[in-house]
Amino acid sequence: MIRTTLTSLGAGLVLLANAQNANVVNAYNYMQDGELGKAADYIDQAAANEGTMGKEKTWRYRGDIYRLIALGTDDALKAQYPDAMQKAIDSYLKARDLDTKGNYKNEIVQNLGALQAASLNKGNDAFGAKDFEKAIQLYDNSIRIASAFGQVDTNAIFNSALTYETKGDGPKAIELYGRCIELGYDKPEVYRYMASLQKKEGDVDGAIATAERGLAKYPGNKDLILDELNFQLEAGRSAEAEASVQEAIQADPDNAVLYSVLGSLYDAKSTAKEGDAISEEDMLQWSGKAEEAYKMSIEKDPNFFDAYFNIGVLYNNRAANCYEKANAIKDNAKYMKEKAACDDIYLKAVPYFEKAHALQPDDKPTIQQLMKLYAKTNDLEKAAEMKKLLGN
Repeated sequence: MIRTTLTSLGAGLVLLANAQNANVVNAYNYMQDGELGKAADYIDQAAANEGTMGKEKTWRYRGDIYRLIALGTDDALKAQYPDAMQKAIDSYLKARDLDTKGNYKNEIVQNLGALQAASLNKGNDAFGAKDFEKAIQLYDNSIRIASAFGQVDTNAIFNSALTYETKGDGPKAIELYGRCIELGYDKPEVYRYMASLQKKEGDVDGAIATAERGLAKYPGNKDLILDELNFQLEAGRSAEAEASVQEAIQADPDNAVLYSVLGSLYDAKSTAKEGDAISEEDMLQWSGKAEEAYKMSIEKDPNFFDAYFNIGVLYNNRAANCYEKANAIKDNAKYMKEKAACDDIYLKAVPYFEKAHALQPDDKPTIQQLMKLYAKTNDLEKAAEMKKLLGN
């Protein structure tokens, strides 16, 4: 009786094992016949059973089946198995761990390589379609496969950072851009994008530091120099900004904007700050340098509005300083002589503001300056015209 029971039990176990092995065989056969849906059903049963879940073949076949679904052209089947790509990757990685003798190493590596490339490409497609969550998931696939083989997919990390930035997750994007930099990702854009985000997040000093790191690796890169300059200006670090703009001019000597920025830095030096004093000699020196820079800006671009306007303002400031000194003169004859000299300085601004007005007819500060200047010269008709433009 005991022998009969044990014999029956043993026979049942054999039948059960054979049934589970049959699931693997059936999955393989359906895969060969192109019936991937049925193949997936059989292989998932085998993968869930204790008798076959520990076999390399089960997971390798499972990887094959889901890879064919994920990379195939049957959209209905893909919709039925939306996580096919992840299942294929997980299965191949499991098969690799179980393949202790390395009999199928090359096959597994080749198939994972195909999935890695597909993940990157499909991630780019999802990014283009603005499906950012899907893009991030696909880029993560590529990163995970590379990591499994002790490698780093910096392209996928960079693309993932760009995706996080585009979807509005600045801190995560900064983290990934920083990782790209640490890994030696060889593109200056990674420094520019990271610095720009740091500035948006309110970390201007961090943005400057990142731009400086970029310039250490890519010395003379025009875009990074300009980025650093803009960040320094925003942070009020004028001494550093002056050095940066000089460097930028060397890299891009025909850039009218750079000369205008340099002029504004010199212009600021010519004006006494609150609580500080500036000598007449220094004021004239820096004001002269500013004028030279603004005029160089105009030379590089005769239609650059800012340079014309800034020269006009520069003459205004010189005249204001002149009038302040004249008002302290007690002798009327000397006062009148000095005032006439101040008027000459003030009126030098006219042609520059007129050119600025021609370039940007709707700019109200320019119109206001011209109205005052025309009134000063008793050109009442033009003064009235400017007043009309202001809506007064």
